[in-house]
Amino acid sequence: MDKPSVMRSKWFYRYLLSYIAVLAVPLLVIGLLVYNDFMRTLREEVTTSNWSLLSQVKEVIDVRMGELDKIAYQISSNPQLTPYAATKDVYQGMKVIRELKNYAAGNSFIAELVLHMRDFPMLYSSFSSYPLDTFAGGSYKFGEWSQEQFERDLDGADVRLRPAETAGIRQGDRIIPYVVPIPYKDEAPYGNVLFMLSEQSIKAVIRHVLADYGGNTFIVDPAGRIVTSLAAESRFDLADLLSRIGAEGNGSIEAELDGEAYYATYIRSAHPMAWTYVTLVEKSRVLAPVVRVRKLALAGLGVTLLFGAAVIWMLMRLNYNPLRSLKQFAESLSGRRAAVHDEMEAIRRAVSGISEDSSVLREQLHRSKPAMRAFLLSQLIKGHVRDIGDFNKAGKNCGLDFQGGYFRIAVFLFRDSPGGEEAALSREQLLPFIERQLASETECGALDAVEPDRALLLLAASSPEETDVRAALERCRQAIFERWGVQATIGLGRAVRETREIGQSYIEATTALEYRLVQGRNRLISFPDVGEAAAGGYSKSELAALEVALKQGNADKIRESVDEVMALVHRSGPSLFMARSICYELIHTVLRPLDELNVGDEPLPLPDALSLFAFETVEELAELVHEVSQSIGKRIKMSKESGNFALKEELLAYIDRHYADYHFSLQTMAEALGMSSSYLSRYFKDQTGYTVSQVLNQVRMNKAKALLREGDVNIAELVSRIGYASTSSFIRKFRECEGLTPGEYRKLVVKDGISES
Repeated sequence: MDKPSVMRSKWFYRYLLSYIAVLAVPLLVIGLLVYNDFMRTLREEVTTSNWSLLSQVKEVIDVRMGELDKIAYQISSNPQLTPYAATKDVYQGMKVIRELKNYAAGNSFIAELVLHMRDFPMLYSSFSSYPLDTFAGGSYKFGEWSQEQFERDLDGADVRLRPAETAGIRQGDRIIPYVVPIPYKDEAPYGNVLFMLSEQSIKAVIRHVLADYGGNTFIVDPAGRIVTSLAAESRFDLADLLSRIGAEGNGSIEAELDGEAYYATYIRSAHPMAWTYVTLVEKSRVLAPVVRVRKLALAGLGVTLLFGAAVIWMLMRLNYNPLRSLKQFAESLSGRRAAVHDEMEAIRRAVSGISEDSSVLREQLHRSKPAMRAFLLSQLIKGHVRDIGDFNKAGKNCGLDFQGGYFRIAVFLFRDSPGGEEAALSREQLLPFIERQLASETECGALDAVEPDRALLLLAASSPEETDVRAALERCRQAIFERWGVQATIGLGRAVRETREIGQSYIEATTALEYRLVQGRNRLISFPDVGEAAAGGYSKSELAALEVALKQGNADKIRESVDEVMALVHRSGPSLFMARSICYELIHTVLRPLDELNVGDEPLPLPDALSLFAFETVEELAELVHEVSQSIGKRIKMSKESGNFALKEELLAYIDRHYADYHFSLQTMAEALGMSSSYLSRYFKDQTGYTVSQVLNQVRMNKAKALLREGDVNIAELVSRIGYASTSSFIRKFRECEGLTPGEYRKLVVKDGISES
């Protein structure tokens, strides 16, 4: 089948363009909004920042200029600086200079303070005295303030502030002249105070406040002249700019100066001179970050659009592939290929063709209900179902709908009745039969177990009470026997509330079924009846008696001992652990004498000891033990008749007679019996399973424990009586064998009255 080209799919391009539009439109709208808001915010920030800084400059300079006016007033009030006192004589002129020096020291703006008395040819300053007619043209050499203009300004009655220019005694100083008539604000002044202000000091104040804000600051007098500027040189004529300032004299405007755009912020001084503070910042400088951000944003937007379009293109191809694959899959299922390029139409036609065969699928689904029923029940029993409501929805068509809130598991174990005809267990008939028997009394679902002779039953009830469930299961067990001739043993778990705990009930039911070992088969065993039992201790004297009876070959004694051991099991109560322990100890006791049977060159066949493990109840085990024990007893009796048994008894008797001789050895024993030591060692190990030294050491330990139990023999005497050469070697050997010293053993068995067993 040829794959249709992506390029011919209208759905592909329809979704591609829509996704690109979804990407591009929000990006463009958000970008424009953010850019415009950023521009507006930045302009407001620049204006506010400049106005705030310029206000600080205004406050500082206005305060300092106000101090100058106060100095002029104080000079006019000083009796030593009156026209009469100041012009009296040379000595008085020196006092005037000292007084002026004191006034000049109080303001950092003052480079030099000059006192002028009208109709007096001399000027007194804070440093010296100057001739009036040569001050502006000779002493200070103002470039823009001629001597004639200087004298006219001193004769006036107005306060005057002139632009800064290079003048002064030191070359390169820029001075701002400030003339204040005295008395201050008097209509007929008799003189003037001339403040020679240092432009550098004023600039220092401006720089300190404004820092590096990237623009220029001016102080402009009412005539539009620049008194001083922060930059070294100002190339602007601000008259036109000042004409645009409103009456209040405070604000910000955009201005174009010499073909460049600026942000101008201005504040008018509250001083009577009414000069104006102006800052100019190039708009391009302010907007430089904006331009940079705009370029980066446009570049980022372009890259984002291109990258997004590329990603969308790739994702569209990837996302389109499932649609194309679905179309091909639907066509392959239907067996018909649509002659259209529209994927949706092709899928619709394919699905339509598939729906025509749905009746066959529904029929197949109906036939699979038993398997589905078994699967759902197994999931529920395993605890994989979290919501019983979802389970009921899934199992409703399979006949599974549990409304009861308490669940428990019952495990059936089937056995043919003794002496009856063999009954073929048909699970297809037996499991529905069990469900029908219980349907009128409880909700249930039967399921085959892994073992061929077992079945699981899930019970649901509205109450956790067990009485009604037990009665119903007993009736069902009886009905199974009457209908099928089959005995059933039932293990019943406890009721649980949560579906995830049903697995625990299954474990309890299986455990209860195992207690048929103690309680017997063909009955109902509930876990609450056996689950609380605990294992206890038991005496091994009955097992020891059985072992003796087996070695003696006494059939009556064997049966009596087996019955006593079985009584142990029944006395152990419902403890499955203890019952199994006693049963396996019994099997071990019966099998132990088999080590002694293969004596001689022609051993007789052994009994079927493995049959001992084929039991389910203690009664079955008792019958098996009786049979095997009789065979073993007879075999041991036959073994006693052989010479080999007599030789072994002779060897054991020799050890029992000579164990107290500390010179005892394998060599002396072989010489006394007329045998080689190697043959004797090999024969003894074959017959008893132990070496001569092991048996000798055990005999000595038994004799030592008997003497210690008597309690009246000391350790040294005891050592000599059992054949040890030294006390230390005996104590070390005794500790290895018994786990405690002879003294500790005597204290334990004699003083506490504990029997050896």
